[in-house]
Amino acid sequence: MFSRQRDEPLCLGTQKMKKIFIAFTLILGFVINASAGLIVTPARSEIVIENENSFEGEYIVENGFDATVDISVTTKNWNNSKDNKDVGISDWLVVKQKNLTLKPNESAVINYSIKSGQLKGSLSGMISFTLRMPGSESINLMTSVPVYMIIDGTQKVSYGFDKITLANDKNSKNIIVAYTVKNDGNVYVRLGGKITVLSKKKVVYEQVIPQQSPVYPDLNRSFIENVPRLPKGKYVLNISLSAYDKTAEKSIQFRVNKYGDVSF
Repeated sequence: MFSRQRDEPLCLGTQKMKKIFIAFTLILGFVINASAGLIVTPARSEIVIENENSFEGEYIVENGFDATVDISVTTKNWNNSKDNKDVGISDWLVVKQKNLTLKPNESAVINYSIKSGQLKGSLSGMISFTLRMPGSESINLMTSVPVYMIIDGTQKVSYGFDKITLANDKNSKNIIVAYTVKNDGNVYVRLGGKITVLSKKKVVYEQVIPQQSPVYPDLNRSFIENVPRLPKGKYVLNISLSAYDKTAEKSIQFRVNKYGDVSF
């Protein structure tokens, strides 16, 4: 069995320049052109698949430039669980089409296939689309979109908080909440949840944490949230995060003085 999640189109984000120019106007112009140029849909693919199964998927590539472009298609490893540290990208992900040419406003379908074999945990790879920017041949533009594969029935979900810190934002006067999550499992986790601030067991602030970027197996990832400035007093901050059927929760006590400074 398998499932796949489709997101909004991802525009060009990675680029290489043969020469480095300090001029800000050039960099700004480059970003604008890149964003309008090549669109790949979906932004990512996530497949849950059982052992000894295969899956056929596709990406749609659209040329938004006003010139014909030649595009090369490549793949590379991204983040695999420890079980798959020696598994190469071509062992499970294959894109047969290596090159394509698109006229202005033309689009094409790029097919890919995956196979699960006897793998365990999770694997991820990047499919990259590289072209020379029309009118600026010295600039290579690259769009990369991820493909994630989880081997159903072999998942080990284990994650928790590594640390939480609080600090004052001198510009906005908000309280910056920084927290780190450690993933001890063998599948990546996309966490979402809630942050709550209590004073004498009364909720004084509550905020939903939308689904975050993935925390990959055997790695840590840090996140930041903002809490509005609070009056002088003693508080408890609670963060609750969930992924799959597991929830991790952590609370810390802190104080705010009459100047709005935080200590814990």
